[in-house]
Amino acid sequence: MFDEPSVFSIARANAIATGVWRRDSAPSEVWAGRMLNPGGPVLQIARNLVDSIAPGKYKRSRLDEFNDDSTVTFAALQSFFRLLENRVRAIKPADLRDQAEDVEIELYGGGAGVIRTYNGWFPVSGWTANDSTIRFQVDTLKQIAPNALDREILRRADALLSSDAVWNRADNRECPTDAKQWSIYCALEHATREVTDGFHHRRPALEIVRAIVDERTKDRNYSHRLMDYNNDPTTYLTNVRTLFAEALARAR
Repeated sequence: MFDEPSVFSIARANAIATGVWRRDSAPSEVWAGRMLNPGGPVLQIARNLVDSIAPGKYKRSRLDEFNDDSTVTFAALQSFFRLLENRVRAIKPADLRDQAEDVEIELYGGGAGVIRTYNGWFPVSGWTANDSTIRFQVDTLKQIAPNALDREILRRADALLSSDAVWNRADNRECPTDAKQWSIYCALEHATREVTDGFHHRRPALEIVRAIVDERTKDRNYSHRLMDYNNDPTTYLTNVRTLFAEALARAR
């Protein structure tokens, strides 16, 4: 999935934990667990190793910038891979568990449903399960479209960010439940919890907002789109209001 090797560990669950998807129908089956890209821990170790070799030198894409650095010799690259191999050999099962991401699958009859992943929500089809085997298909080229609850989330988030006085311009993607100020991300999280009684950061409502931010900031090197756009000194409240208005228009 997502051009990555994926390992799943899932089991039957009583209910979806990250908020209801729709009000007009409840899932007939729910499965939940964890999914892992086994290459993920290796990449993270490699990034951390680059940081230790050249602390603070590379800002955006550490591995790419290290590779393209004209001062890095081939001998230095060989040394890097020897160090990386030693560190990878020391990986423990707990390290892999820490890299795993939550995954939920909800089914609505006929083997069709939705899978909620760290990379988006996607349609599931052909679901069958017996004592030893689960089979299903996922269309990772087509994210789930927003629905009435997503539109409600966007309207509520827009209402939360009604003035500069309640806008948090120093977002860190931590959203306390008793907050009196909200960033773009936290307004969306708070609104999602209010509307759906749960939160998933890749819900369609948030994905639409991310897509619009991507279009508006295609020449900027943001690490975290919603946080960086929120904190950008060139972003004004008028931009935030039009962001939600445009997202709501696209969600119809």
